[in-house]
Amino acid sequence: MLTFNRYLISIAAITAVILFSSFYFLHYEQQQIKSNLIIQHYKNVAIETGYQLKTQLHRLSDIPQLQSLINRTTAKETTIKAISIAQGSHILISSDPAINQVPAKVDSLSILSSTSTIDIESILKKYHLTYPVALYDQSTPVNLTIIITMDKKTVSRLLSGHLNHFLIYLGLPTTMLLIMLFLIFRKTVTTPLETLRQYAYYQSSTPKKMFLIELESIRASMVQSFSRLEAEKHALYISSREDHLSGLPNRNQLNERLNWLIEESHRNKKSFAFLFLDLDNFKRVNDTLGHDVGDELLIKMSSIMQKIIREYDIIARIGGDEFAIILSEYKNHIELNHIINRILDEISNPLLIQNNPITVSVSIGVAFYPKDGTDSKTLMKNADIAMYDAKHAGKNQIKYFTEDLNQQIIQSISIENDLRVAIKASQFELYYQPKTDTVTGEIIGAEALIRWNHPTKGLVPPDVFIPIAEQSGLIVPIGHWIMATAMQQQVKFVEEGLTLSVSINLSSVQFSHQNFIQDFTEALESSGALPKDIDVEVTESVLMEYSQANLELLTKIREFGCTISLDDFGTGYSSLAYLKNFPIDTLKIDKSFMDEYADHSGKIFIETIINMAHTLHIKVIAEGVETEHQLSYLQSVNCEHYQGYYCSKPVPAKDFIKVVKANNG
Repeated sequence: MLTFNRYLISIAAITAVILFSSFYFLHYEQQQIKSNLIIQHYKNVAIETGYQLKTQLHRLSDIPQLQSLINRTTAKETTIKAISIAQGSHILISSDPAINQVPAKVDSLSILSSTSTIDIESILKKYHLTYPVALYDQSTPVNLTIIITMDKKTVSRLLSGHLNHFLIYLGLPTTMLLIMLFLIFRKTVTTPLETLRQYAYYQSSTPKKMFLIELESIRASMVQSFSRLEAEKHALYISSREDHLSGLPNRNQLNERLNWLIEESHRNKKSFAFLFLDLDNFKRVNDTLGHDVGDELLIKMSSIMQKIIREYDIIARIGGDEFAIILSEYKNHIELNHIINRILDEISNPLLIQNNPITVSVSIGVAFYPKDGTDSKTLMKNADIAMYDAKHAGKNQIKYFTEDLNQQIIQSISIENDLRVAIKASQFELYYQPKTDTVTGEIIGAEALIRWNHPTKGLVPPDVFIPIAEQSGLIVPIGHWIMATAMQQQVKFVEEGLTLSVSINLSSVQFSHQNFIQDFTEALESSGALPKDIDVEVTESVLMEYSQANLELLTKIREFGCTISLDDFGTGYSSLAYLKNFPIDTLKIDKSFMDEYADHSGKIFIETIINMAHTLHIKVIAEGVETEHQLSYLQSVNCEHYQGYYCSKPVPAKDFIKVVKANNG
């Protein structure tokens, strides 16, 4: 492919060739005309000389008398070098004494006169022209030849002078015009186009305004496009490294700076602390006050943390309500702990956001380089593990990463993976613990409790895998299986002649799932169990989270005809508002209170719960009853039912049937 310059040069060359070919043709025509005139002139001179010979020469011997004639004629003609008269091959007289014989190469003027095209160059090579003359020596015919020797230099100069004039007046201006047009075109078109090409490829300095409107339009469009692209590229670069909400560095920039700090610390043999921060209960702010308030809270928290840390510390928002801070310049762990505690204190101060008073706290996990990790991924993971430990320990505190904590996380991950297998392999089984009347001793119901029969680990306790199932969301399919299995078993109990209700524990995660009520309804209908024989047990966390939505769900369950029990009452907030607003049929007193029934304060607490529940027409079940003394105490305070090992521990369904039949007769 041709470049534009080469294309332009090719066009100019072709134009020059065409023009000069035309000019050469004209020049050739002019040369022919001039050559014909010269030949015609020579012919006239020859004819005139022949006429003089015929009129003045009567005898051949008198021919020397004509010497002066041919000398005068030769002298008058600038293009004639010599005129000679020859007879045969003998020169009779000549204006040039050096010519003493007839030349071998000659052209005849009589022949040339009849030729339309004359090659003057070939004649000049011979430069001798002859013209025959017939006359009489007295009465004898004599044939003489007039030989005209051309002046080669004069004729050549005459012809070349025409060529010079042609070159000067026609060829040179044309050449100059072509060169000038080429330079102008190059200046106004090719050079600007090359500048635009360079700008398009390399985005060098912005081209200056161009002469031609079309090129200027292209230049302006390119400058505008590249300016917009540069702005977009800069915006993308900023957005890829900066959090759009808080203006803090994001995870990408954090990784860059963290990797640089690791290399620097490795060279200088220094350590630094990586802090993973997570706002406590931020989800509740979003759900109750709206995401706009939540966003403003995040911006405010970002500003507070930026003011607390020092200029050389690093802070980043790495997603949602999670932040990371890197503290590198501290004298000892005491100073580091002071900095972190200052963060906790400042964040816990009350804030007013959109006329909403908000108080939040933060859980912080800390990992150290190089003790807890020598690369960014490991440091972030271990600090995250420590942060979750702070969450589980009650929030609003600091936890430092330890290897024991890491092993706990690894074990949790292993259990989660095994749970996924267990769901598919049906490794779960329901055990049933009796609910017993404190006065008659009759078993009036059962609580369904899940057990996991692990193929290698044996029976895994619920308190080991249920929290992990809730954290991973696996409690939803597990809970669905519990509901369906327990309802089906209740029907089987009836078929065995046992009139019992079955209680099903519902996790807050399962309860808040969007398909919960549909799953519950389908399980109830497919099992054939009567709603009045199904009791739903929920904890205070279900009542606390999404209270309005959960109130509606509990109301629907109650409308089906099922009963509702509040489990572990007293271990949480124990708000009276729950008992007033939610459709609760039964309160379950936690085992920890029954362990202290003999203490004065323990008795007061238990009796207060029972009296309050009876006032609200709510039944009471005491959990963890293991001795006759505990049962006697419950009878004395009018507690209706109990659960515990005193009656029976949780057992499989077939064993539970035996226990009920043996107990109830």
